[in-house]
Amino acid sequence: FCGGEHTLIRAPETLEVYQLGACGLGFRHDDPQAMEADPRAYRRRVPLPGAASAVFAGYYHNLIKTVGGGCVAYGCGRQAPNDGQLVTRTDVEATFPAPTSVRFAEASAGGHHTVCRTAGGEVWACGAGWQGQMGNGGLVYKNPEPQRVLGIPRATRVAGGYYHSAALAEDGEWYVWGCNEQGQLGAWPGSGAQVTRPQLLRDSGDGLQGARVKEFDGGYGHTVLLLDDGRVLTMGNHSEGQRALQPDLDEAPAVAEVKGLPGPATSVAAGSHHTLVVVGGRVFAFGSDEYGQVSGCGEPADDVDQRSWQPRCVAGLPGGDPVVRVTAGICHSGAQTASGRVFLWGCGGNGQTGDGSL
Repeated sequence: FCGGEHTLIRAPETLEVYQLGACGLGFRHDDPQAMEADPRAYRRRVPLPGAASAVFAGYYHNLIKTVGGGCVAYGCGRQAPNDGQLVTRTDVEATFPAPTSVRFAEASAGGHHTVCRTAGGEVWACGAGWQGQMGNGGLVYKNPEPQRVLGIPRATRVAGGYYHSAALAEDGEWYVWGCNEQGQLGAWPGSGAQVTRPQLLRDSGDGLQGARVKEFDGGYGHTVLLLDDGRVLTMGNHSEGQRALQPDLDEAPAVAEVKGLPGPATSVAAGSHHTLVVVGGRVFAFGSDEYGQVSGCGEPADDVDQRSWQPRCVAGLPGGDPVVRVTAGICHSGAQTASGRVFLWGCGGNGQTGDGSL
């Protein structure tokens, strides 16, 4: 439920969706006084054509599925105009929810692109493609017309990061494509900076052969994998400690297991430059702690290294209500407990961490 600089929360009783922070809906990113004057101004109910059955928060755009199968999208405009990622067959801005041209069962929203999975297991992509995000062999900049991603057997899940994507096939294999400039998709002999067509994840590095990947999540330049035996693997950039590797390490392994966790993990999430892992109902985090998104203790002092590369237990979460799910944005983090409570911490400059009134 964490987007880039916003958070989406679906009310369990009414199935209404509330947005905390700035992403479409008329919010002004260039008006810092608005947030300072009234933090509640950056909390709004998303106007939907019906009750929401699922929400998919992206960096700067969102997709929502409603009861009955309707699908809408909105957002864009934060760092770049609409590149076609709203699945509306146009690059015209949609500040408020607009019907999508693909009826999806699940969606993954990257920085400037979207990947959708239909109920029949087809995978479609649209939006920015200059890093291979379309999975069609090309590097076309804008792609407002959704395109079928071929070469993937019937898909049961989709996931991804800022510039890269993944799909889980019904046979248990993960396929990946998109940007690989920082090794976030692993390493193939002779592979370039972009993987323009879906490739098998298990072929992308030592340690993945035979591994059964349960969850896949991507940040800006790194990827986190949860295996079915509870181990956590990482790939890609490690400069902020987001892979639980020493940030000043000259050459990091293509695939590395996270060490220092107290037991098997049950959930993972990748922020832009930080990572969250659930172990035994507690949240352990590592990576950039610039806004306290790792420690849960607020912004660190100026003389403290903001790169926290060794897994640490997040402070302030309830001890008697185990966490079952984690999520992460650019600089904020979220957790949902077994009782349904939601906790947010980290950067709140756009109101994305909310307050206790919702």
